[in-house]
Amino acid sequence: MSNFTDKISNKLALYLTKDTNKSSEEFEVLKYGIFVFVHMCMAIILTSIFGLITNTFFEIMIISLIAGLMKRCSGGVHCSSPNRCIVTGIIVAYVFSLLSKYIISIDVKMFYILGSLMLIQSFIIIYTKCPVPSKNKPLKKEETRKRLKKKAFRIYLVCLIIFIINITLNKFNLSYKDIDFNSFTVCMILGLYMQNISLTSVGSRFILFVDKVLMIMKI
Repeated sequence: MSNFTDKISNKLALYLTKDTNKSSEEFEVLKYGIFVFVHMCMAIILTSIFGLITNTFFEIMIISLIAGLMKRCSGGVHCSSPNRCIVTGIIVAYVFSLLSKYIISIDVKMFYILGSLMLIQSFIIIYTKCPVPSKNKPLKKEETRKRLKKKAFRIYLVCLIIFIINITLNKFNLSYKDIDFNSFTVCMILGLYMQNISLTSVGSRFILFVDKVLMIMKI
């Protein structure tokens, strides 16, 4: 898949720049931008297909979307190849999708407790660890770190507000039949929590373990 993505990126970059000099800076920048876009499209398509097959389309897409948005701000561990990045993301998002179905099936008070605990822990992780540098993004500038942390907290704030709205609506029986909104809220919080957990040592070790397993399987 990565070779396929590379070929598409290379051909499109050559077509758009009309430059046969593959070492030129313009070509490399454009090629990388196209590669990121194509890789993102492949991730969305494969995640959608997997969600449809496993009957978790709604859950896995919301969780993956929020986790992906947080990833751009929070940084963190990366897999050893684009292929393994997509597969690992789908596996972890699927586990959290099943967790979301379980949370919705239990008592609403337990949903509030678990949601509150995940939001509290997410706040602590964002405040203490975000953003986490990587080889591609060393994040040496303090200004950049502050900007990314602010963006992460904005996403967190949106999830918190939606959680409060959900509790308020349920309390006054304004949405007691609206299971989808409960599911949406749970999936948003789980997407946030999933990415924040990956910033911890336990989360990063788990992702690297999955990456090694996939490497052994030659994926």
